[in-house]
Amino acid sequence: MSGFLSQQPLTPPASSIAASSTLHSPLPHPRAQPLKRGGTKESEFIHYVDATLLLVQRRWAKRAFTDELAGRVKGYHSFRSAARDLNDLVDVVWVSATPSFQIPYLLSIALLLTEFLPSFPAAPGSMFGLLEKLDQAFAALLVGRDPETGEVLPGIAARGVSTTEKIRMKSLVERTRVVVVEVMARRHGGGGEETDVDDGAMDVDVDTEEDGEGRWGEGEGDEEDEWEMAIGRVYEQTIGELGESVEGPPIGIITNGSSIGLLPLRVSTEPIEPTDAANSSDHQDRIRAPQ
Repeated sequence: MSGFLSQQPLTPPASSIAASSTLHSPLPHPRAQPLKRGGTKESEFIHYVDATLLLVQRRWAKRAFTDELAGRVKGYHSFRSAARDLNDLVDVVWVSATPSFQIPYLLSIALLLTEFLPSFPAAPGSMFGLLEKLDQAFAALLVGRDPETGEVLPGIAARGVSTTEKIRMKSLVERTRVVVVEVMARRHGGGGEETDVDDGAMDVDVDTEEDGEGRWGEGEGDEEDEWEMAIGRVYEQTIGELGESVEGPPIGIITNGSSIGLLPLRVSTEPIEPTDAANSSDHQDRIRAPQ
């Protein structure tokens, strides 16, 4: 499995979004119109997403701490709990229907996912479920249409995906595919797989079923074949929509763990105050489905 990606060029399949309007999408239905520039909802949205991104990074930075030592902001103890928070954040960003926010924020979330994966035992169901959602989001933005209805995305005509963003996206896709192979290879090599861990209210799978069952497999006999197929499908739709239009060396992402050109994200171990938007459930409810 470790040589899988090196033998698989980024050969673009036919566009799955443009060709069909009946594709099931894990993405929520977006707003009818983009957020009004300079409006109150836009400010609330930016504040919420920025605060949540910071909180997610703080929880990841405290992953090695026990809850007693971590203080007010508890660390992640499993990839499932981190994936759950990233999954919810993808939904919030997608619902905004504002490409000027969707593209950079989704790139930043996808980069965090790639950085988080090696830090925990493999959790294939949560990992592939979140990657599928990001794949559909990127592919939809590239083609400019809703992946489920085929309708033109709100605001996409005024602000599509730039060439620079496509190059960053391609680099991120390549890096993520390598990381996924390494994580799954480590699982096969004795690196282990996540077991159920009590991680508080945040420890909820992205998929409701257990890894290896339901959507991502029919049981132990088919599990390994299912994971092999899932590895090959990582960012498959995004690769197809990028096609051969993006060439040259990757920019915007460096595989040694640092990043250039994405939203500036700073990891801090300082706790967020309880009044912060990232810890406010009623603020989250208000911003998740902006009108």
